[in-house]
Amino acid sequence: MNVKDIFTTPSFLLMLLIFIGFAIGFTISLINTNYLYYIEQLNYLVIHGYYYELITSIFVTSSVVDFVFNFLSMYIIYLIFGSRAKRNEYGIFLFSGILGNIFTVFFYGPFTLSSGASGGIFGILAYYTFYDFISGGNLGVYGLIFLIAVFGISDIFFPNVNVYAHVGGIIGGIIYAAGYYLLKHSRKVN
Repeated sequence: MNVKDIFTTPSFLLMLLIFIGFAIGFTISLINTNYLYYIEQLNYLVIHGYYYELITSIFVTSSVVDFVFNFLSMYIIYLIFGSRAKRNEYGIFLFSGILGNIFTVFFYGPFTLSSGASGGIFGILAYYTFYDFISGGNLGVYGLIFLIAVFGISDIFFPNVNVYAHVGGIIGGIIYAAGYYLLKHSRKVN
């Protein structure tokens, strides 16, 4: 891998953004943890108009465990699927991450603070898995096994995991895959 790959391969650029978000979150947590309320997602603030947190919290986290898990998961997804969705990975990641964050607002209390890229990552993995199933690809089974394993490991063994962000991300990935498949395979009416 060379430096050009980092900026031209969506999976690698997302990994870089996840790293930058962690560096920002970790640094801010060392300066004053109260500032995290304004870049991670505090449901109370989102409800009161701080909608930008639905996006910033996808990238920013102060948790080392969250960063490592998300960074490695994104790399494993790249190894399995190779950024086949190309630039669509950005849309999948953001759509799924935002949907996961909206689920967080609806299903957790107002003083819930959440952050991290896992909703977007689950969305990408669900996209590849579901798209392979509906288009007859052979990697869908491996993606499904990885999806179940990652969901199970993260939600069972790690404390304070945002299950609803993961579920929202998975639903977002499935919606994106179905929409993209229908758009790509729709026939033109003459």
